[in-house]
Amino acid sequence: MRIPCIGIRFFVTGDRSFGCAEAIVTGDRPGVLTVLPGVRGEADLRDLLSYFDATPEERDYSVLADMAPQSREARCVYCNHCQPCPTGIQIGLVNKYYDLALVGDELAAEHYRNLEHHAGECIGCGHCDSRCPFGAAQSERMGRIAEHFGL
Repeated sequence: MRIPCIGIRFFVTGDRSFGCAEAIVTGDRPGVLTVLPGVRGEADLRDLLSYFDATPEERDYSVLADMAPQSREARCVYCNHCQPCPTGIQIGLVNKYYDLALVGDELAAEHYRNLEHHAGECIGCGHCDSRCPFGAAQSERMGRIAEHFGL
């Protein structure tokens, strides 16, 4: 497999370098579907251009999907593709504060309370559900979030 990106060495066989792929593998950015290379000089450019000579097997990126199973879960990654909410809820922030509260962040509840609109205002219209590229059932989750924070 060849991936056109410069950086650290990856674990597959061959002599291709691509540090950008590490962010995908580690789950740092589960919504990342594109890797953009950086070019430090002519050698990097030649290395990147060699991608066009790669075989179909070397261009097969399907192995990356197996390395980041969390990216396939239906969960919010705070990307805000679900916006705009008809009631004005900042869905990404509401989810972020809820997730932080679940792992013990004591300031998350205060930040949540300072939002103009809260999960309890969700009317269950499903607008956010249909727009989520990750398949998160936001309208369902809003009920759990409202119950957790009491708003």
